[in-house]
Amino acid sequence: MMVWGLVLPSGFGDGWPDGEFESDPKYNEPGWFGRLKSHYLDQSPEVQRRLYGGQIADHAMGISSYVVGKITREIGSRENQHKPPFSPLEEHEPPRFFQTLRKHTDLCSIIKLNSLIPAVDEDLKAIIEHLEPGVHQFYPLEIRLPAKKVYPKNYYTLVVGTFLDSFAFDQTKPGSAHSPSPGRFNLNTTKKAMAGAAFRKVGFAGHHLWRERTFWHDVLCFSEELHDAIVEAGLKMQRKFHQMAEV
Repeated sequence: MMVWGLVLPSGFGDGWPDGEFESDPKYNEPGWFGRLKSHYLDQSPEVQRRLYGGQIADHAMGISSYVVGKITREIGSRENQHKPPFSPLEEHEPPRFFQTLRKHTDLCSIIKLNSLIPAVDEDLKAIIEHLEPGVHQFYPLEIRLPAKKVYPKNYYTLVVGTFLDSFAFDQTKPGSAHSPSPGRFNLNTTKKAMAGAAFRKVGFAGHHLWRERTFWHDVLCFSEELHDAIVEAGLKMQRKFHQMAEV
């Protein structure tokens, strides 16, 4: 088995379209964060506590960052000891559409959106669900282009359902990763450096798509089988999709 790593892009393009969630005034929408805030404020204190992990948000916009965490972080984890643990997404919480600022004709099969939120197209969704049915969550997300056009392929906000501790920093080659704080690691994202990042087989065996608990949220990990299925299907992936080491 091999591990493949995908680092979400750092610049705008077909892997990261520039734009905003639900924010185009042409569609008379309040924006995703505004919609979440309004919905939260319309609820009774009891419902507000449920929506915010059993607490009341210090200020209403706190619900927005909390929902982002529900998408990108592990259920039951928390941002810090003063914030509530992340709970599963509520029906109204996923973004409904993403409005791009520029025209796109060939987006990648997995794209990065604002707040490090990933989305996948119908083809990649089908491959992931075939390999790991019921493990990950997918929420329909319309990609809207300028001039009131809609991107012709279906996309879905991706909520990765598996978090692991398989990264072996002690067996990783020098220069391939560093630790900015105890228990946290950042990868050097060049192809050569990522090849030296080590993962324990016993930690990831049997999984196909996951996040490492100790990594920043811009890194996704793929099994060899998932990687090969993506290649065989000819899906467009952005360039930082590299093989990593297993130990």
